[in-house]
Formats: sequence, C-alpha cells, structure tokens
Amino acid sequence: MFWAVLIGLIANLGIAFLMDFKDILGALKKVDYTILLVPFFCYLLIYFIDSIRLIMVLGQFHLRIPLWEAFYNGVVFSLFSNLTPMATGGQPFQILHLTSIGIDSKKATNVTLSRHVEFMFTAFAIFMISIPTAVGLANSMKIGREPMYIGFIVSLSTTLFFLFTLITPDTLSKFVLRFEKTKFGHWLSKKLGKENWAELFHHWATSLKEEIGFLWAEKTHIMILDVSLGLLNLTLQAFSLFYVLERLTPIGATFFHIMATFVIINLVIYYIPTPGGSGSIEGSYIWVFSGMNNAPAATTVAIVLWRFATYYLHIVFGLIMFFMYSYMKDKKQNKQIDE
Repeated sequence: MFWAVLIGLIANLGIAFLMDFKDILGALKKVDYTILLVPFFCYLLIYFIDSIRLIMVLGQFHLRIPLWEAFYNGVVFSLFSNLTPMATGGQPFQILHLTSIGIDSKKATNVTLSRHVEFMFTAFAIFMISIPTAVGLANSMKIGREPMYIGFIVSLSTTLFFLFTLITPDTLSKFVLRFEKTKFGHWLSKKLGKENWAELFHHWATSLKEEIGFLWAEKTHIMILDVSLGLLNLTLQAFSLFYVLERLTPIGATFFHIMATFVIINLVIYYIPTPGGSGSIEGSYIWVFSGMNNAPAATTVAIVLWRFATYYLHIVFGLIMFFMYSYMKDKKQNKQIDE
C-alpha cells in the first residue's frame, strides 16, 4: 500500500508540476466533492455483481458459499490487484481464498481463469467494434504510439495463451511431464518435496478441462449470463469515469466514445510494472482525455478525483475488509479449539 500510494503521489505531483498549478488549484476550488460518491459506489456495486456471478457459477458444480464469502472474494481480488505490479495479484488471492473455504483448487482456478479470459475477450470485442476510435487515438499520440501497439499485441497474446491453456491443457501437461525430467525439473522436485509433481499437475489439468467443457457445453446459458454481467461491470467502470469527466470538464464525447477509450487504454497501461498501474493510469488518462476537451487543468482534477474514489478509497475499504475477515476467521478458529 505504501508503494502504491507513494508512486501515485509522485506521478500526480509530477503532472501538476508540468502544468499551471494555479489553474489546477482554481479547478479544485470549484469541485463539489460529493461527486466522489458516484464512482466509489459504482465500484462497490461491482463487488455485489461479482458475488452473484461467483455464486451462480459455483452453483453449477453444486457448491454453495455464503454471500459474505462471495463478496469478500471480489474485494480481495480488487485489493491485491491494486497492490501488486501489473495488477497480477488478484487472481491468485481469489483462488487462495476459495480453496481456504473448501472449494477444490481445480474449480477455483477454472472459475477465476475463465472470468479473466471472459473479461479480456469482452474488452477486445469492444476494441474491435471501436477500431476507428483506437486508430484515431493512436494517431493522435505524438509519442508512445509504439508501446501502445505493443500493449495491444501483448494483451491479445496473453488472452490467447490463457484460452489455449483452458481448452487444451493436455499440451501444457505433456510439456510439464518432459520438463520434470530435466535437471532443473529434478531440482524443482527436491524443492517442492514431491517427486511426481508433474503427474499431479497432469491429473489436475485433465480434470480442469473436463470441468471447463461441462460449463461451456452444458451450462452455456449460465456462462452467457456471466459474460453479460461482466460486461455490466465494465460499463459501470466506464460510467464512473464518464460521470466525473462530464461534471468537471467541457468534454463533448459520447459515453460510448469514453467507454471505448477507457477499454483501449486499460489494455495497455496495466503492463507498466507499478502497483495496480499506480501513476501510469493517472498520467495516461490525463494525457488522452485532455486532448478531447482542451482543458488540461480540469481534466487533471477530474482524473485524480476519480482515481482517488475508485483506487485509493477502495484500497482502504479492501484493507478494512481484509483485517475484519482475518479477525473473524481467527476468532472462529480459537472458539473451535476451546470447544
């Protein structure tokens, strides 16, 4: 949390230093800070939607978890995505939480990775629909155009890799079985304390494939609903940004234009190795959206406030939930020991 806040603070101070501080201060004085409530509660609503999605998908395996646990799973995903470089920590902690409450690791991984692939393909579907916007955005950039294209390629490659892993885990299993016979594989076996770890992975991957086939072949309507709810989450994220920009800047773009731009930028900036994209998101958004309204000071204030409501406040909210959950769990375990 310290590094996430520090990097974001340095980035925002750097942006303010490059602009007219008096204009930024003047824009801040005009702000009605109640606008922070809308983006904050938009992201809070996303936790509830993800809770429904998780309960719904796990229910297809005849697994039941309390709404509280499902809600916490969404919060812990957001928290550790916000605190880890390139937002990579969310999914592992989701799987860790699900396994800690008795969900089989294959099913936990299935649900988590499937959702990530769903999100990436939804984002790319929006990107494909809005190609003119994407091309215009890239062409308007005097610098940084090449990294943006590289980001698109990396995002697509990552998505295809996850999809390939989920659909054909046998290929990956065969590679792991061969890798186990190498010198490094033997060294890894000693470190893990398991001589047959590749065989265990092979059985795990095979079971994972069967469960994925079950979900998409026999529960297609559930997965379509899950994808639709994921799209609703993405829409809520974009709306929270659109709301703040419309309230604080003279931006004339439509909601679809803002949403398309939001998705396109997000496909790139999370590959910058800062905690949760801290600093890179603020700088990228200010850079792009300032070009849409020619009001850099107002845009800077709007983006920083939006980021404060959807990132920094949710880190605090997530940490409160994390420590409350840990306290309640420890208290329950101590009570069981006493009994």
